[in-house]
Amino acid sequence: MNPLKRFRKRFEPGLRLYYATPWVRAPYTSDESPIIVGGCDRSGTTLLRATLDSHPEIAAGPESWVFVYKVKPDWLAEEYGFEPSFVRDLMRDSKSLAQFIDRFMDAYRIRENRPIWCEKSPRNILRLDWIWQRFPKARVIHIVRDGRDVACSLRHHPKRKRVGDEYVPTNINRPISQCINQWKRYVEAGIAHRGDERYMEVRYEDLIADYESTTKRICAHCRVDWSPEILDRESRQQQRKDMEIVNPEVRQPLYGSAVARWKRDLSEDEQALCLERVGHLLEAFGYLDEAPDATNAAPAPAPMKQAV
Repeated sequence: MNPLKRFRKRFEPGLRLYYATPWVRAPYTSDESPIIVGGCDRSGTTLLRATLDSHPEIAAGPESWVFVYKVKPDWLAEEYGFEPSFVRDLMRDSKSLAQFIDRFMDAYRIRENRPIWCEKSPRNILRLDWIWQRFPKARVIHIVRDGRDVACSLRHHPKRKRVGDEYVPTNINRPISQCINQWKRYVEAGIAHRGDERYMEVRYEDLIADYESTTKRICAHCRVDWSPEILDRESRQQQRKDMEIVNPEVRQPLYGSAVARWKRDLSEDEQALCLERVGHLLEAFGYLDEAPDATNAAPAPAPMKQAV
């Protein structure tokens, strides 16, 4: 059994049991109009979160995982800078998971003095039916990146893990087949919602190559006026203290050195495998044409070699 199947056999049943609990399944309808970001890991979800967080009307905090994993109130309090007792009490007094999410995120956006909250977790794209049943006004952004580049990045991610107060190498080296299958699963889950006016797809490559125009399209979809403060993303993110060291790229100027990295990182056999598994999806997103031109993006800073 391959590593991905072993992981799902061990992890997914417990998650399905959690999804089936009365507290998670309880009906609820929010009047809020949040922004929900999802997409396969290593597709630029963190960059997009940082971009939205730089807008003066959007509070896009760190990944909370509240839509997709069992809520851990003390961890959530630490990530968002709340007192643990506040989050525990909020959870205890909420009649459903959706009500807790609504109240917790509302508290966060009020503290940040912003009218709209945004939640980014890659796995959100797998939970859109549940999300829209309870947050019917939510605007969803599905960020997509060339699956071959995603596979290259997933292969060794995360490169570091925290041990005590230090980060040490993980030496992860996953099979490309596992990585491209993950991309396929997430992308197919997203495109199943094409036609819903609340759903939008954004290519990572477009965000890198034409940041201003792409963010204007994103803001239009989210029904907020575009703000030039989005162009000052690095300054806003430098001020944050909740970003993990494993994703330092969001604090750096944009660059395109990781676009079409598959050409140098994948063997011919691995490239052929990707085309066999997901060629139809790559073609649908225009990735079988000439690699997008990244010359408009800033060059990679010297210490950084790869993007998210």
